[in-house]
Formats: sequence, C-alpha cells, structure tokens
Amino acid sequence: MVETEHVLAATGYRARLEALDFLAPAILARLTRTGSFPRLDAGFGSSVPGLYFTGFAAAATFGPLLRFTCGARFAKPRLAAAVGAYAGKAG
Repeated sequence: MVETEHVLAATGYRARLEALDFLAPAILARLTRTGSFPRLDAGFGSSVPGLYFTGFAAAATFGPLLRFTCGARFAKPRLAAAVGAYAGKAG
C-alpha cells in the first residue's frame, strides 16, 4: 500500500488533427506540425492562413495551461488580435 496526498495521472493524450473531419485533406496536408500538434505562431495561427487553434491543440506551442479552461485567459487577447488583424487584411 502506498499513501500519498496527490496523484498525477499522465494519460498520454495526443492531438489527432485527422480526426477533425471538417478540415479538408488538402488543408491538413499544409499544416506544419510539432509532433502531432499544429505548430502555431504568437497569435495561435497555423501554417494555413486564417486557420487558428487553441485549447488542447495549442498545448505543444504554448504549454500545458492551454489544455484547461483557465488557459483561455492567456489565449483570448492574442487570438482576438490575430484574427482581427487577419480580417483587416482580408477585408
């Protein structure tokens, strides 16, 4: 028997971008990756212009905090600024 006050369950989740069936195969082929995760810029943008990822998919670039809801506080202003800038260029 082992007594402890804390247990960390490292479950080994992996990002599977191919499971996002709303992304066309041509788009998936253009994504630059870090392992199985999309490689993102400072504004959460991928290598496909106008395609952004946050949450679990952003964890490889920004760290494990993005796996949790509390990571939204970090992501929100950066993502909003990047999407706004992109929309300004496209419009």
